[in-house]
Amino acid sequence: MKTDINIAFGKRVAELRKNVGYSQEQFAFKCDVDRTYIGTIERGEKSPTLNTIDKIAKALGISKSELFNY
Repeated sequence: MKTDINIAFGKRVAELRKNVGYSQEQFAFKCDVDRTYIGTIERGEKSPTLNTIDKIAKALGISKSELFNY
């Protein structure tokens, strides 16, 4: 479900992913999740679980709290 927080978080993930030069497919592989799932997160359609947030942060080489600096 698209909510303001999901949309903001998704934009943040997309921005950070692009900044490090990963395609969605490369990023999904690094996160060990399906590429389509990354797309749904970035579009604000899904709320990632805490485990997925942890995987995203690790794949980006940042802290989990940095993901929420938007």
